[in-house]
Amino acid sequence: MRDRCRAKLDRNRAEDVGEPRSQAPENPSSLPTALSRVDESSVSTMAPGDVLLIDDMGAVSPYFEPAFHAILACPLCGSQVLISTAQYLGFTPILCAARTCPGFFRIVDDGRFVYLPVN
Repeated sequence: MRDRCRAKLDRNRAEDVGEPRSQAPENPSSLPTALSRVDESSVSTMAPGDVLLIDDMGAVSPYFEPAFHAILACPLCGSQVLISTAQYLGFTPILCAARTCPGFFRIVDDGRFVYLPVN
């Protein structure tokens, strides 16, 4: 799992960090379909679907596995959620932590969202 994580992290580092998108979607039915990577200066203005990778934690020690891998802005409500490596790689679904948001989704295929039904 660690090798897969490193390969995905290296691909994401190679991408250009673009300008942050607007905070609220223009049309509520048009939910983000993919992750959009932002840098540290954009944490306070993260839009739904933006992700900030918490990188270089593995450089501290090869035996240290950090609890969190990234900060994700929920694609439904925009609330910031800490996600683990397993969630970022799509092994585990993500549940939004906001009280009023029914966000339950998974990240698959290098950053695409799959929205899951809420039981």
